[in-house]
Amino acid sequence: MTNKQFLDWLASLEFFGIKLGLDQTRALFLAAGSPERGLKFIHVAGSNGKGSVCAMIESGLRAAGFRTGFYSSPHLVSPCERFRIDGRPVSEDGMCAVRDVVLSAVAKLEQDGMKPTYFEVTTLIAALLFARAHCDYVVWEVGMGGRLDATNIVTPLVSVVTGISMEHTKYLGDTIRKIAGEKAGIVKPGVPVYCSSGTPIPARNVIGFRAAELNAPFRIPPEPSAPDCVRLLDGGRTVEQRFTFDDVPLTLRLAGPHQRRNAALAFSVLRYLADLAGFDFAAAIDGLRRTAWQGRFDLHPEFGLVLDGAHNPEGIGVLAETLREVFPGRRFRFIFGAFSDKDTVDSLRVLAPLATEFIFVQPESARPSKSAAELESELARIAPGIPASDSPLDRALESLDPARPAVLCGSLHLCGDVLARLRVPVR
Repeated sequence: MTNKQFLDWLASLEFFGIKLGLDQTRALFLAAGSPERGLKFIHVAGSNGKGSVCAMIESGLRAAGFRTGFYSSPHLVSPCERFRIDGRPVSEDGMCAVRDVVLSAVAKLEQDGMKPTYFEVTTLIAALLFARAHCDYVVWEVGMGGRLDATNIVTPLVSVVTGISMEHTKYLGDTIRKIAGEKAGIVKPGVPVYCSSGTPIPARNVIGFRAAELNAPFRIPPEPSAPDCVRLLDGGRTVEQRFTFDDVPLTLRLAGPHQRRNAALAFSVLRYLADLAGFDFAAAIDGLRRTAWQGRFDLHPEFGLVLDGAHNPEGIGVLAETLREVFPGRRFRFIFGAFSDKDTVDSLRVLAPLATEFIFVQPESARPSKSAAELESELARIAPGIPASDSPLDRALESLDPARPAVLCGSLHLCGDVLARLRVPVR
């Protein structure tokens, strides 16, 4: 099987959808020789912010001199982005180097009547790649939920839960407490769990109760300070914010108050790991300053575009806060598209005070998405005075103007499409 055939086969697994549960994942990993054994994991769950927290922890560990693996999802343009070694996505050749082991393991399961899903197989690929690379630490991002997520077959050094909001209610439950219960499924006996200070109190209580049941130390870092400075650098391509956490001055190149909370969480986890392993904590904290994470308040002044993968009301809310903090007093054109399962009414309500107009687009995906007509109808009920139109994505991008910045949001998948169309390399 060629690289292309393997990648096509992997993509075909998406048509089998989502199947929560660990029995099939355990069987798949066992068939592949249990590559997770011997790896040291930092396991991160949450509704919003988990990718950013993972990126910060990975950057800190790498700055402290360790070889790192980082498994994340979804990808923006290429599935290779899901597997990062020492901060860089693996190459196609690197990813396909494990194909024989993967195909053999899948064949064994199929003989027993099982059909592994796309996410189960990519999780196995990640463990195989990181084991082969002899990674010192693996930052392991949950796909959805936690308790029944394929990533939950590992016992980590530390568990981390970022912000929690109403999401994937079909699978995770229809209340914050139920969703928190699924996220709390990553808590393991005796393993410390760190929870963001931005987590709603009902969710925090559920996670804390589960930690107490399992005798797992439960820690919530305090709120960081307000920023001393927020400024644009590199011709408007980068935001720098400076603030203090735990009496330590920090500099971050990820924008917004939510990223300060995420940095406080990553800082606390890195301090725990430094105490555990005896590495240079100051070097790790210096790594926070260099953290980058595409698709999250991603500035492209050459096009007059801000890209942000916010796709639920909580994420849209922090996007709005960040726009106000970085561009005080400004209003924007919003290019907005979303999948059908998203609460777009509340998201549009949050964005409306910052909008001069909306351009509604549809993500190009087999997954059902909101039509422009649906979104226009929702906006008309919320803010009837704001102009709205619908457009194919290519035409919306042709309208970009550096003199009139636009903000594209509503779907991380949509951000990936834009990066591909604009030929912006994913790092």
